[in-house]
Amino acid sequence: MKWLDRASLRQRLSFPMIISTILLFVIFQGYNYITTYNLQKENLINRVKVLSNGVGVNLQAALLFDDKVTAGEILNAFSADDIILQAILVKTDGDFFVEYKKDGQISQAPNQKLREQIVKDGYAIGEHSIFILSPVLLNKEVIAQIRLIVSKEELDETRDEALRMFVIMLSFFVICGYFFISKIQKWIITPVSNLNHAIQGIINRGVFDERPQVVTHDELGDLTASFNKMTSKLEERQKQLNYVLKKVEHERDFGEQIITAVQHALFVIDKKGLIILSNEASKVMFPSLSINLLENCNLLDVIQPSNEQDLFEIIDNRKEVDDLLIQTCDSKTLQITSRVLSNQNQVLLSMVDVTEALRSRTQQKLAANVFKNSQDGVLIYDADGKLTLMNPAFTDIFGYQMSELSHIPMLTLFDGHHFTTSTSLITESIQRFGQWHGEVLEKDKFGVELPLYVKASKIIDNEQYGQNSYIFIFTNLSDVKEKERLDHLAHHDVLTGLPNRAKFYKSANDTILSKKGSIGQMGLCYLDLDGFKQVNDTYGHDAGDEVLRVVAKRLEHAVRANDLASRLAGDEFVLFINPVMNKQQLIELANRVIFSIQAPISYKGTLLSVNVSIGITIADYNDGKDVDALLKESDKAMYEAKLTGKGKYMFHKI
Repeated sequence: MKWLDRASLRQRLSFPMIISTILLFVIFQGYNYITTYNLQKENLINRVKVLSNGVGVNLQAALLFDDKVTAGEILNAFSADDIILQAILVKTDGDFFVEYKKDGQISQAPNQKLREQIVKDGYAIGEHSIFILSPVLLNKEVIAQIRLIVSKEELDETRDEALRMFVIMLSFFVICGYFFISKIQKWIITPVSNLNHAIQGIINRGVFDERPQVVTHDELGDLTASFNKMTSKLEERQKQLNYVLKKVEHERDFGEQIITAVQHALFVIDKKGLIILSNEASKVMFPSLSINLLENCNLLDVIQPSNEQDLFEIIDNRKEVDDLLIQTCDSKTLQITSRVLSNQNQVLLSMVDVTEALRSRTQQKLAANVFKNSQDGVLIYDADGKLTLMNPAFTDIFGYQMSELSHIPMLTLFDGHHFTTSTSLITESIQRFGQWHGEVLEKDKFGVELPLYVKASKIIDNEQYGQNSYIFIFTNLSDVKEKERLDHLAHHDVLTGLPNRAKFYKSANDTILSKKGSIGQMGLCYLDLDGFKQVNDTYGHDAGDEVLRVVAKRLEHAVRANDLASRLAGDEFVLFINPVMNKQQLIELANRVIFSIQAPISYKGTLLSVNVSIGITIADYNDGKDVDALLKESDKAMYEAKLTGKGKYMFHKI
């Protein structure tokens, strides 16, 4: 119980007491209730059985002579006990003989479960009544049975009385517990909390004017009084210490202000290399070390140079250097200048972190190499529209040299003589939005058309007084376009342009896998054209191809953008619907598809007509069904739709 370890003192004192008290109370009351209830139940059942046995003895003669009138009068003896609602005398062969009802009352017969319990135990307790089976014996042989229905009110009163007592006792325990906890709060929790608050004020805020009040005259009261005396002494000592510190700080202020004003990191070291003094800039340069730890540390430990030899010479030989570059183990580059102070045992070192400056210089060289070796053609113009840079890739793509385009201003570059892209479109987009990009078809120097992706951007250089530069990047898409064309052919039907069987299987399987574990449904519609064979036989395969193309377009328009319409083979199509909100959604889709495909198709002046039969299946994401299972279900439903008539849909029946 880790939470109890983190609980407050009040909770740790109160929780065990409350839990143990409630637990003992519940156990005691529960045992008392069960014992009382069972005793009352046994007494009631025994009372009824004794009366029933007496009635059974009197019924022997009436049963032997089949005298129902006498038997009915004997059964009326049950009226002596108000809890008996009904008594039915049944012979051993199961025939009804006679019955008694209290005030003509009709009680509900026991259900199957209660009947089984009556046969097993001789009685059963229902929701409103008790059912008792009492045999009528003659010479130890059962000649009939009395089925008794007894009121359960006495047992219910026993239960209600036990519950009332439970509530009364629980209220008493709650009141006693509240009183006890309030006393704990007053005698223990409040004094400890006040004392803790005063201690926290000294530790966290340095406040000594809080004095907890002595509320008890016991050990806690003595502890509080002792704490107040200790606090008074600590407050006096703190005032004396503050006075001394202010005097010392005032004397050091002037020197520290001068050192702090220097932007370079300054260190004063002794002959062993220990840091005697450092300024604020040194803490900024080495943030991993606290202000107090820099002093009295070895300079080599602070800088951690990858090569210590140069610093050893400065420390051991009091060597003065200017702009010495030192590489550290954490990849910093420091520029160090050292001077020997008047005290020959001390050296002043000034350090500047030049890592970013060297990195910027390296990045400039890297950028130049990237520009030179990029596979994309690049043109850069200055603010006046003059060409300033061209990389070799541009020459490889278009065949132009720098000298051929350097005299052409940027605004007339795309003027139709060199490139076919509209100048106004590019310049307007750059001026308004700072960039333009798009796919274009341009001609190189030799008139060969090239598919390109062009990106133009305006760059503001703040270091050059906010002047603009313009960069054009040309990417050759010849290989990309060819790859896209081949990929499209591999996954789409040549005639209709719809995804083919392979594309359908991949897309549907990917969806099923991605939705596994989610809540929702998907649907599959299997379509087969009605009357398509007659069109082929009557008007030829060209007419059939035209029908398939038109049907494909209509199917694409009938589904949503995230659904999938595919052609499997011949005149068979599938619609993969994801997600499916309800069955009505697929009904509306099926009606929409049937209505759309029934519309006439014009072919060479002739109106062609086909219909469609649709089989539909719905599956939850977690059903574990794959694409083949969904196809089989929808295919079976489609054939059932065909059997019922053309131009109809049918759902798969589970």
